[in-house]
Amino acid sequence: MPPAHDPLADHPLLEAMLPVAVLTALEEISHLTTTERQRLAAEAATTIGSHGDDLMFGGKHTAAAFAALARALAVLAHQPGGVTFAGLHWCVGSRHHGTREQAPCAAELAREASQPTS
Repeated sequence: MPPAHDPLADHPLLEAMLPVAVLTALEEISHLTTTERQRLAAEAATTIGSHGDDLMFGGKHTAAAFAALARALAVLAHQPGGVTFAGLHWCVGSRHHGTREQAPCAAELAREASQPTS
């Protein structure tokens, strides 16, 4: 079976910029409540759904779609196990920021399991 195609292989600029943008977004949303993160995720989903093609192929909404993608990945990095997008992985507990670690992140799941439940 041939190896899976790396979706970022055709977009080297996106691969280079996305880890930095998500890291920046992680800092920006670190103070938000869960409810605020959920609202932000819904807004990002709407923008990505409406303008994701601009992100991949260019268009007047490229910057907005890129920012929404970075914010969405930052929000998802707060979930148990983190998030992997196009082969890049983020999770807040293990401080994986755009690594090639695959989800679910074993280190992040172990951290979540050790947290006391409220």
